[in-house]
Amino acid sequence: MANVGSIATARGEQFTHAHVASLSRCNSGFYVLSGCDVHQAGTPGLSVVVDSGYISSGFATARKTVSGGTLTVATPDGSLPRMDVVYLDTNGTPSIYAGTPTAISPSTETDFKKMASPSPGPNIPSGIILSLVYVPAGATQILDANILDIASYGGFVAEAPTSSTTSGLVPQWGSTQKTLTTGLSVGTSANNLVQLDSSGKLPAVDGSRLTGRFFEIDFPFGNGQDVIEAAVQEISVPVNCTIRRADVWEVGLITSSVTCTLYWHGIGASKGNPIDTFSLSNQTNMYETGLNITASAHDIFRVEVSGITAAKQIVCRFYCEAT
Repeated sequence: MANVGSIATARGEQFTHAHVASLSRCNSGFYVLSGCDVHQAGTPGLSVVVDSGYISSGFATARKTVSGGTLTVATPDGSLPRMDVVYLDTNGTPSIYAGTPTAISPSTETDFKKMASPSPGPNIPSGIILSLVYVPAGATQILDANILDIASYGGFVAEAPTSSTTSGLVPQWGSTQKTLTTGLSVGTSANNLVQLDSSGKLPAVDGSRLTGRFFEIDFPFGNGQDVIEAAVQEISVPVNCTIRRADVWEVGLITSSVTCTLYWHGIGASKGNPIDTFSLSNQTNMYETGLNITASAHDIFRVEVSGITAAKQIVCRFYCEAT
């Protein structure tokens, strides 16, 4: 029988105790997530087949896998029919709850879905109810026409992770989907997870190993009152880095000309050859992007300004990425 979204009966059909139990258990978190159809065997006989699928077996629990399989229907009574119930226990194992053979009522009814009796027994075991199975008197096979899907269906439930972890280590996901590995140690060594100390602060770690951080280095020149004279400034960079952008601007928005020449060198070494120049040419500001100027931690950046006209206070700023 095909899965349906909710339990419904057609005109004249009986709403049985099993229907009510299926809905009631759904309200407590016991329902089908997918699959779990009940149908006749490939070669019909006194058996039914339950398809594989997934179920919820209670709220706040992970979904469970149903392997499915073939269930044997108990030997039919020779003179009276009965109504069986196919269900899944809370572990997802399929079973059949056999009803009590009872005379058909109304006696002239031929559609089991409209019969008041036989009816499902009142003590269906715990779990997820899947379907009714009508077992005629003296039956030798169960067909799809004898099976009525009365399962309740619900939304997605997360699948439980597999494997186990080691006590004292923080679990981590493995390369296999939904698989946990033994976990990582906490500390400040290689491959450790950093943990806040007793004061809620980060422990001492070597920040020079962090990459992808941007910082700015400014070279200001002039006092804002007098035209700038040729000047030099040097700054030591704290970490390995790459200059990605340079800005130059006149603080007082005075149209000016000035050339900022960049050098870098190691401590105690000469300034060497110029690396690049950044200039205002009758402008108040400029910027240059797409730079790729690298330096090592503690190298010296040196900026020399020259060719100055009108500028009284300028800033040459470099945007650096830690590497």
